[in-house]
Amino acid sequence: MNPRQLISATLLAISLMAAPACDLGPNPGPGPGPDQPTDTGPSPLPTDPNDPNNAAKDTDCDGLSDKIEFEAVYDGMKTNPGIADTDQDGLPDGLEVGVGRPVTGTSCTVPADADPSMQTSPVKADSDGDGLLDGVEDRNHNGKVDDDETHPLLLDTDCDGLRDGPTSGSVKGEDQDASGTREPSETDPRRFDTDGDGISDGVETGVTTNLDEANCKDIFRADANPGTTTDATNPDSDGDGVSDGAEDTNQNGSVDLGELDPLNSDASGPAGQVCTANNLRPVIFQSEEGPDIKLALPPTFTEVTQIKSGTEVKGLVGYDSTTKIAFLAFRTTPPTGATDPLGDEEELQPAIASTGALSNRTAQVFKTWEGFEAVQAFYDQAGTTTDLKRRTDQLVDALVPGSTGRLSSGAAGVTGNFRLQSLFVHRSNQSLVVLIAIAPLANVTGSNRSTPAAFSAQDLSDGSALAQFGEPTAVQCERFQLPQAKVDFLFVVDDSGSMKTSQLSLAATAQSAANALNASSLDWRMAMVTSAYHVGTSSTGNNVAKLRRFTRNASKVKSWLTEGSTCSSTSGGTCSLPAAPESAPCPGGSTEGVNGGCWVGLGGSGNEGVLGAARKAIDDMTPGTEPTASESPTLARKDATLVVVLLGDADDQTTGYTTTAANCGTGGSLDKAGSQCESTLGFVEFFGGRSEVLVPKNKTGKQIAVHGIVCPAGRACGCSEGVTCTLSTSSREFNPQPANGPQRHASVVNATGGVLGSILDTASIGASMDAIIADAIGNAGYKTLKPPIGASIKVAMENVRDPAVCTASGNIPRSTVNGFDFDGSARTLSFFGACRPASDATQVAVSYQYWVDTVKDPNGGIACEDDPNYTPSEPDHCTGPLLGCNEAGDQCVCKPNCGDSCGTSARCNMTRCACEPILN
Repeated sequence: MNPRQLISATLLAISLMAAPACDLGPNPGPGPGPDQPTDTGPSPLPTDPNDPNNAAKDTDCDGLSDKIEFEAVYDGMKTNPGIADTDQDGLPDGLEVGVGRPVTGTSCTVPADADPSMQTSPVKADSDGDGLLDGVEDRNHNGKVDDDETHPLLLDTDCDGLRDGPTSGSVKGEDQDASGTREPSETDPRRFDTDGDGISDGVETGVTTNLDEANCKDIFRADANPGTTTDATNPDSDGDGVSDGAEDTNQNGSVDLGELDPLNSDASGPAGQVCTANNLRPVIFQSEEGPDIKLALPPTFTEVTQIKSGTEVKGLVGYDSTTKIAFLAFRTTPPTGATDPLGDEEELQPAIASTGALSNRTAQVFKTWEGFEAVQAFYDQAGTTTDLKRRTDQLVDALVPGSTGRLSSGAAGVTGNFRLQSLFVHRSNQSLVVLIAIAPLANVTGSNRSTPAAFSAQDLSDGSALAQFGEPTAVQCERFQLPQAKVDFLFVVDDSGSMKTSQLSLAATAQSAANALNASSLDWRMAMVTSAYHVGTSSTGNNVAKLRRFTRNASKVKSWLTEGSTCSSTSGGTCSLPAAPESAPCPGGSTEGVNGGCWVGLGGSGNEGVLGAARKAIDDMTPGTEPTASESPTLARKDATLVVVLLGDADDQTTGYTTTAANCGTGGSLDKAGSQCESTLGFVEFFGGRSEVLVPKNKTGKQIAVHGIVCPAGRACGCSEGVTCTLSTSSREFNPQPANGPQRHASVVNATGGVLGSILDTASIGASMDAIIADAIGNAGYKTLKPPIGASIKVAMENVRDPAVCTASGNIPRSTVNGFDFDGSARTLSFFGACRPASDATQVAVSYQYWVDTVKDPNGGIACEDDPNYTPSEPDHCTGPLLGCNEAGDQCVCKPNCGDSCGTSARCNMTRCACEPILN
């Protein structure tokens, strides 16, 4: 029958009744007959179309009764009942139409059909017209497309744009001798990328046309420059040590700006230092199919053990004795009621805390390189007498109870307190992956923030080390220049009476923040308003409508937050505090708020409106100055990234553009928001969410990240000085409790992708500011073209800022003092100190391994893998041309109109998902 038809069940049922025995014997070949192929061959066995017993006969022992062969039409022709293989393709007629058993009553021996739904044409030797006989494509003649075979119904099995068989006219092919066996000079029709260099065979050979739009629509890639071709059987066509796919960084076949030429041995300078095969930074991979995880680790992780529940692998636990970093990674079902990673983290946090008290939490929502929603949460954890490996085991006990598989009994030799850097990836409502990197706190904070241990923990927890089981990697080489980026920070600070200690704590971070920014390549400025900025006009008094103007002076920022700091003169002078390391100029008077523009004070409204203040201030300072114009201290710069930082111990109580109300007005209490506050959705629309679909409604038209150092959910903050703050303390500030809905400012921070930190004490405020500054620096860096594995990154630079200090320009160290850093969630590279580029024109090269997103089922495995009609040999993962995997990736369903595969000689029966032959 037609290669895209299923034989009628009615016709198959005719094969009953006894018939004479027959022996297939040597393949007799086809012969001419009425309405049959006219190919010459051995004479057919004698048959009689008028024999009334034909339904019980199978003269040629091909599995089809003589009656069916005399009547059924395939592509306008009939099979020959006297020739077992009518089209001489090496496959008996019955096998080609899905029949794997003899006609009832005959003694014929018929080969079993391993996949009856995969049917080829018994009257066309090459059903798909790709230049290969059906019997060559089905090499073992079992009726099934096995992993090492091409597909007899697909012109282009691997969707690379080359036909499976030999070249025909202008259509290029792969198996040039049509033998079914790949020769060294041939590309492999079963592999999209024969030489594994990251570029498809079609792009390497100059193909621009998709041969199979129906099946290869989202797989095929066209060559952007078909006039030049590379060797699809050699991963390094020019022999310069850099693979073709690493040179052609977008793998489109054209040498684009910044790319190396895969046809020219040009791997010199920085690119040659990091991109050649022997200069790549190695990583190792640990994969587990059960929990659907694949981890990329530095080679120093020599101890990795399976976490098991019975015989089922749930995850992995590992330890690096060199850096003293441990990790656990496992997959589980999301907690009941949790529909996003924030909910997952909130529900699992008590289990984590059961192994040691948690403090100084920061959290940031982002999307992984695969597009899954995730949250990265950092905690400090108590445990001064606990060994690192034993704490890791305790975490496995708490999070995967009843499981086996722990780290070896030998002690790590280092104890807590600990830093837990956690990643929660909500792949679906059935699949949550948790990864926690554990390190001694002192080894990764303070002066040790730029150590190999700190970066190892960072790479584990930022999403760059995690993939689904079975996802491959490739090598990338990129050359780029990095112009200086600009960032304008706007701090919105609560100036109500409860904020003195928190203001001082933020002031204490100003110098370290400035130091980190100055060490980077950023051109930064900071300005400040208070939570009362929007509730009136400049004549209202206090800090209403007063902007403490943009500055690069860290001492000036500290003066805004230091109690008792006043201006030395009403007509301009110096803030009294701090006195060092540099003076803090002030305007005097009230143009920039109370205390002559120095300390913001504590006289603001108790109905804090940090979100409303931020919105009004952004409106007042944007759209901003042009890139070519002189800077203005009161306006943002159009070519700078705007970043908002909220500091407040009460939730937002904004009710209108210039109004606030205690506890959000009617129906509100300290634990519950009233009905009068503005919807947080309006603020998200103004600042811009993480989605790139909707344009933010602020005047810049760009997304503005909002970070928050606020009272944690479920806690009490802002109590009178000297009072222990609890939920029963009447002087506490407004902070809706989880049972009454989410916090308003936290909702906006999470929606905009900001860092959510805690205002509880100086340590938590410091940890929050560290994370905020790191995020700002990371987002202003060079964004890579692919999703790198952090541990594999290697960087070289043509000229560094200070070669006397940064001596390894051919292998820039990982350092936030003098080196580079990588932000996995933002996918960016940043440079620091002496290892910054010497100028905007400096050539930089980076090499890395990156993940290739091939697994589409968020719950693990390959799309439709669990469906009985699954096959790894078809692009859509379902057997035959009629079926395709549904959008959810869990079921093979009938394609519309049977995938347009029935031809003119058959009609599609969508109920049966079958092409039914049209009989004479």
